[in-house]
Formats: sequence, C-alpha cells, structure tokens
Amino acid sequence: MATLEEKLEYSYAELGVSEHNRGSINAFLAVIRQKDIPTYEHSVRVGLLSRRIAQHMHLDQNALFYAGTLHDVGKALIEPEILKKTEKFDERDMEQMRKHVEYSYQLLRGVHEFSAEIALRHHMFQEKGYPKRLPKPKVPYSGNTQIMINFYARLLSLADFYDALTTRNNDKHGEKRKIGAIEAKQIMLDKNRDQKYLIEELYKIGIFRQELAA
Repeated sequence: MATLEEKLEYSYAELGVSEHNRGSINAFLAVIRQKDIPTYEHSVRVGLLSRRIAQHMHLDQNALFYAGTLHDVGKALIEPEILKKTEKFDERDMEQMRKHVEYSYQLLRGVHEFSAEIALRHHMFQEKGYPKRLPKPKVPYSGNTQIMINFYARLLSLADFYDALTTRNNDKHGEKRKIGAIEAKQIMLDKNRDQKYLIEELYKIGIFRQELAA
C-alpha cells in the first residue's frame, strides 16, 4: 500500500503541480510535521480526500487539494500541550485551538491566497462556528468568486470533519474511544444536515469509507 508521501507525490504529478508550488506546500507540511506528526498526516489525508470530492463534483481539483493540504498549517503556532491533548478540553484549550484558522490565513496570505481564504472559513459551518468576523480580503474577489470560496470551504469542512472523526481517538464526541463505522456516519449526518445528500453520495461511491472508521 502506498504511503501518504507517495500518494502526495502522485497527486502532484497527476494534477500538474509546478515545482515551485510543490516546494511551497512541502515546506508548510514540513513545519507541521516537525510540530506534530498526527496533524501532518491529517493534513495530507484531508488534501487527498478534498481532491477526490472535487473530482467527483467536477470542480477544480487543485483548489481543494491545495486548501485541504494546507488548511491546518496554523496549528504549527498552537502550544504543543494543547495541540496534542486528547481529552478534558476546557474553554481555554478551545479558545486557543480556534485561533489556528486565523494563523493559517496569516501564514498562507500572499503565498497561496485562494487557499488562505478557504482555510479561514473551514470551521464556520459547524455548531458555534468560527471565526465570527472575517478580515477584508487582500485580493478584491468578485461576488461569484466569494461564493465559490465559501462553497469550497464547505466541502473542505466535510473532508476535515470526516478524517478527524474516523482517525482521532479523543473525547470530543463523548468518552475517549475510537468511533465505530455506523456511529461515525450518523455523526457526519447529524452534524452536517445541510449536506445530507452529498454525504450519502460520498459514502455510496466510496470516498467516505465506512471500514476506515471500524
């Protein structure tokens, strides 16, 4: 079975990612990996998963691949003891963790501008979504482009939520334990009611795979 790094390189080649952008993405990923390997692995998986969702929906695969891979780069600036925590999260922990989307935005601006806007929004769709206020874009995007940014952010949020739900062992959904396949799918549907049809479709065609959560 191919490693995450091999899958990443395959996607670079298949999507025609330039050497410059490969180097940039890899540099950001190296910073994340040095800080926390599980966050690095999550970032790569979400990038690959986001690309598959874009491919299925006939959208720009590069846009969601870049944004998915880079969405959590801001976690490199989170305190290690909070980033690595798996249980008994308190409000201070959550307040610090919520800052990662703005950190990602700040790190990506001027380098991967479109990805920065998507990453900033990827937690806005959940209950008590954040950030509550968005900074003024550096680039004057058209109305249609702003709609697309929000749409891509919504798709990224599904890939992010799914991977975290099916791979992490923490107590954010009750007691600290691995979530089973049937329960994971139900949580996906319960927490993303506006995307019920798409989630069912992604499970049906195998992009979201129940056995990964078993």
